[in-house]
Amino acid sequence: MPLLISSVARRTTLLTAVLCLSLVTAACGKGDDKKAPSQVAVKVNGEEVSVHQVDLMLRRQAANVPAGQQDAAARRVIEALVDQELTAQAARKDKLDQDPRVVQMMEAAKRDVLARVYLERLSDKVTEPSSDEIDRYYDSHPNLFSQRRLYSLQETTVALPADNVAALKAKLEATTSVDKLNEVLRAESVRFSSRQTSISAEDVPLGLLDQLAALKEGQSIMQVREGAGRVLTLISAQLSPIAPAPAKRLIASYLINDRKRTTLQHGVKALREQAKIEYQGRYAELVNAAASAPAAPAEAPPAASAP
Repeated sequence: MPLLISSVARRTTLLTAVLCLSLVTAACGKGDDKKAPSQVAVKVNGEEVSVHQVDLMLRRQAANVPAGQQDAAARRVIEALVDQELTAQAARKDKLDQDPRVVQMMEAAKRDVLARVYLERLSDKVTEPSSDEIDRYYDSHPNLFSQRRLYSLQETTVALPADNVAALKAKLEATTSVDKLNEVLRAESVRFSSRQTSISAEDVPLGLLDQLAALKEGQSIMQVREGAGRVLTLISAQLSPIAPAPAKRLIASYLINDRKRTTLQHGVKALREQAKIEYQGRYAELVNAAASAPAAPAEAPPAASAP
């Protein structure tokens, strides 16, 4: 019995994976032209499942298919597509394809796929970084690479007072040890909690990394955000550099992903500027309220997304 349950579970998981394909196919409509025999992978009650549908699912799973297991993966996919087609036929027989909720789901799936394909086409135009660009990135970020450190910190969460936050920040950043930091907080009657933590340079936001790298043991920096304060006190820092050779692949990956992200942002922004967008009802109120609210301070991109 456990083997049967396991088999059903695997089949159900694969059915879930191909559900989106079913929704998109249904949303795009079924053509009247029958596929050529060479394009048909299987017929289910006379309805054809194409080789292209099988290939699409196999490509999506390619990274998770061990070498030599391609035929087994193809069998799993084709059987899952058969199960999917059977359940889709049953749904159409019960007129579920006319259910307003189902129609909305199919339209949403179609819209999502079209948007993803458009964005993928934009990102495909992004060029790979040159060796000089990679070298410049390495040299311009010593705290990530040549001077990379592993940091041991005390992180103190502070309940900020209603006023004089700047004065409190100055006092805390002037301390030279954890004990003196705690003394200031108690003297100011500020509620706080502390914990020890370890973090590597690449896990520190880039905007904070240079400040952290400049600290001496016992010194602190304070961040203020949304009515709360966070104080980082350096306990120790261990030098752990990354040489240029192993860093190059990571830098190249980061730069290309960063370029793609920027390209997609600009592409969507251009589409918005060219479009006529009219928010209706309460959504107009929500958008207008957000537009009139003061902008939050920009947060530095996390170094964790970088090498």
